Amino acid sequence: MTTFFRTKVRRYAAILLAGLMVLGLTGCSGQAVDSIQAVSTMETADLTPHTKEDGSRYRFAYVDYDEYLPASRQLFYILKGLEEAGWIREGSLPFTAEDIETKELSTRQMYEALITADLGDYIEFAKDAFFYLGYEDEDSIAQSLKEGAGSRFDLVITFGTSAGVLVSGLGLSVPMVDFSATDPVASGIIASSTEGSGNPNVWAQVEASVPLRQLKYYHSIKPFDHLGIIVYGDEIISGVPDIMKAGEEVGFDVVKYNIEEQPRETDEELAAYYDLVEESFKNMAEEDIDAFFLTLDLVNDMSMVPRMLQHLYEKNIPVYVLDDVNNVYNGALMIISAYDIENVGRFVSNAIVKILCGEEAGSLPCIYTSAPYICVNLDVAEDIGYPLNFEFLAVCDEIYTERK
Repeated sequence: MTTFFRTKVRRYAAILLAGLMVLGLTGCSGQAVDSIQAVSTMETADLTPHTKEDGSRYRFAYVDYDEYLPASRQLFYILKGLEEAGWIREGSLPFTAEDIETKELSTRQMYEALITADLGDYIEFAKDAFFYLGYEDEDSIAQSLKEGAGSRFDLVITFGTSAGVLVSGLGLSVPMVDFSATDPVASGIIASSTEGSGNPNVWAQVEASVPLRQLKYYHSIKPFDHLGIIVYGDEIISGVPDIMKAGEEVGFDVVKYNIEEQPRETDEELAAYYDLVEESFKNMAEEDIDAFFLTLDLVNDMSMVPRMLQHLYEKNIPVYVLDDVNNVYNGALMIISAYDIENVGRFVSNAIVKILCGEEAGSLPCIYTSAPYICVNLDVAEDIGYPLNFEFLAVCDEIYTERK
């Protein structure tokens, strides 16, 4: 029987807050950053919904890398933010948050539904303006975006690092808004997170140094000396600079394997890919590591998580997660996550609204710091003998178990 324990024990809140202050997981004031306050920094005199000067709707394009359920979740809450602000008619979205989970809707499926939906008087999604970098030729995508900017669409939404890097480098005549890139500054999407983006038409949501803050926290629970990581593709996307920085600051070594990008479209290609990944996990388990950090885009098929991690658990090596709480539900030990996707959605949608109201994208605030969200897999902790005391469990947001 699957069970989620959601703990709200006030007695131990001060314990967690004190630890987070030490580890840099809170805002400057020493309080976990209130997402409403973060959104309020972007208030403006008039965000009243309106059409373009000719009376037509603003048209959006969208660029992603491939199917990834966290992207779908976050896009949904960006749309909900636009709905709350009055730019999308209330009740007109053609799917719900539950639809995304139960039907595992991809951003492409969401976009196709949005094209035909009547979202009201102000916003629509342009036909033939959705792109997956993982499956389409980048030069063709770039050409289509350049040709369509200002004629077929008025704003581009991008998800993640790869899409943000591509679109920001095109010099489009229309603004772009990127969300959920691992490090928009290090990857070159924006020049700075505090002094303007460096491009008047480019904005990117920044969640500062997530891997660094996470690893400091994981290390504080159970110190480790040798951390294993398997990196798929681009090291910046996987947060490697922050991981290495954490090792230097906290005092642990990093054992790093790299896997070059592989074709993953067909069933045969996916099977070959996961055979390659499993071999890396087997080899990693033979290394002198006492913790493992699961980074982005390595194991996207949640059914594969147990198969990959079993090799580490045979050596009682704990597995921490960078992104996506579903990894914990499917066998990873723990995640401390910037999981406040509803308010992150409001933050991104607020930037879109300000741009539509005439403000320069590159001048808008882009840093959003979520309060930490902790989820632990109790079954895994018990199986590998991982120490979890009552005080820690009391401040977890979710404790997952399939055992009665």
